[in-house]
Amino acid sequence: MNIKFIIPKLLLFLCLFCVSCTKEIEIDTRLFEKKVVVNSLFTPGKPFLFHFSYSVSPVDSFSVFTDSIHLLLYENNTKILDTKFLSNSLLTSVYPQYNASYLLKVYVEGYDTIYAYDTISRKVGITEATIIQPISIDKYGTYISQASITFSDPAGERNYYELFLGDGGYDFENETTDPVLINEGDISYYPNSYFFSDELFDGQTYTMTINKSLGSGMTVKSVLRNISRNYYMYRKYWARHFYNQIGFDKEIGYLIYMGEPQAMFNSIVNGYGVFAGYVDNEPFALRKINE
Repeated sequence: MNIKFIIPKLLLFLCLFCVSCTKEIEIDTRLFEKKVVVNSLFTPGKPFLFHFSYSVSPVDSFSVFTDSIHLLLYENNTKILDTKFLSNSLLTSVYPQYNASYLLKVYVEGYDTIYAYDTISRKVGITEATIIQPISIDKYGTYISQASITFSDPAGERNYYELFLGDGGYDFENETTDPVLINEGDISYYPNSYFFSDELFDGQTYTMTINKSLGSGMTVKSVLRNISRNYYMYRKYWARHFYNQIGFDKEIGYLIYMGEPQAMFNSIVNGYGVFAGYVDNEPFALRKINE
């Protein structure tokens, strides 16, 4: 068959297919109240950095932040920053401290006063980390390693953690049976890190076991990050949002719009965004135990 007749027919089919899958939806934009969006993830060793924008409805385009901002920051109830500026971002010279609490107040004319609160948690590091490379080969020919990460959780308080393992890539080959990660319910969303609470091991020394693709014969490092509840909730909501918008199926590959849009976590009063603290630890090399 002559290809010059096939291409026009194919294009016509695709056009009809796209039209048949289109549905117009009426949106009342009056339901979307414009608010200020503030985002700041902060950690000791790096100065506070704030980003500002406006919330917009699905039919509006991104708008540049044009209002003057008055920002106040308190550390353990003591004011440490009081500044006015006209910009969509602010890099300060103020550094967060360990075991400190922070209160943020933002004044923008025409909007309610914005508040946010969070803390820097105590530092808890890895005490031992081992790896077996590999323990198996999956049906796709991928080498699966087993990493074991040990740390001691402080007792009598709710603590939250984020664990980075290897290169931090998205975890498409995870075959873990670790009860803490299963209890969190995030593995099916293929996160690029592991975030969890001490709900199942409060005050105990815990060894987390993760089976995933980490190469073979390679030096693997891990980082245990101590995070606040705000940060923990932000990561859980983001994992679900990202998966539903740009997900992954091992049989097919990347797929867009795999599910319904997920609302993001919000820790800003009278606005939107995230104000959350965390503590980074030094990378910890995993000791090979199968040589």
